[in-house]
Amino acid sequence: MTANPTNNWLKSRFYDKYKTDQLPKGVCYIQVRIFDNPFVPQAYLDNLLEQLPRYQYEVFVEGNWDLQMKTGGEFYKCFELDKHVNLVAYDPELPLHVSFDDNVNPYLACGIFQIDGKEFRMIDEIAGRTPNNTVAAVCREIIRRYPNHHEGMFIYGDATARKDDTKMEKGYDFYRLIMDYLKQYNPSNRVLPSNLSVVLRANWINTIFEKELDGLKIVIGLNCKLAINDFVMTKEDENGKKFKEMETDPKTKVRSHKVGHFLDNFEYAICTAFSNEFEQYRRGGVIQPILFGKNPMSKNSY
Repeated sequence: MTANPTNNWLKSRFYDKYKTDQLPKGVCYIQVRIFDNPFVPQAYLDNLLEQLPRYQYEVFVEGNWDLQMKTGGEFYKCFELDKHVNLVAYDPELPLHVSFDDNVNPYLACGIFQIDGKEFRMIDEIAGRTPNNTVAAVCREIIRRYPNHHEGMFIYGDATARKDDTKMEKGYDFYRLIMDYLKQYNPSNRVLPSNLSVVLRANWINTIFEKELDGLKIVIGLNCKLAINDFVMTKEDENGKKFKEMETDPKTKVRSHKVGHFLDNFEYAICTAFSNEFEQYRRGGVIQPILFGKNPMSKNSY
């Protein structure tokens, strides 16, 4: 039988079980997309990308079973697939802005961004899944993808991972390891001493999505599938923070947040890279530049 991606019994009975390697004996799931047909003209494929609404393109062309249409209660209410998702390309003449979250389940998430003027682009995502959900493995993947990058690198991430970890050598924390593994890029550590207010940063980013506040523009690369899913599917809780929906891996029995991992990376990077604009928004339009390493804002970790 054949079917387009849909959010009903076909997904739960076949696709979800395929993802978790739980399909019963004798049942096989094979994903076939239009790109697998060598006789489809490239002009037709290009036309699909240009003409189809982004949601329809993701589902019916890319074969994305996990993406759902907005149903209300989204954390990023002003994010729109048609407006904020597009093709992006790595520019070797711009620095890389690399953002980490120290959770390792369901994967260790790393977002890679570039900034051109006031355009903030997510150009790549890395999801280090077990056994590659380690700092070393994710950093190796960064090096593999960007072996000849020479224009600088900035590191961002969850401030709570700055502390010494008892599992590591004395004096080493999560970001010290990252700096060591990526030393060939001479990276600069931009991790703040404490995380910014979740509600405030969400309001600021929603405003950018809505009307490009202060000329800031956000573009999420079409290739960043997990991040796109996070933007669409992460919900808001009763306090205006992210709703922490949990799920259990059927094989390892490990519980973790279902969505939102790449949102955290995105927020750490954009709020720090454009810290002056964020501070101006926080103060209601009064400009007071922020110096990295000092954070006068409230502590409200995710």
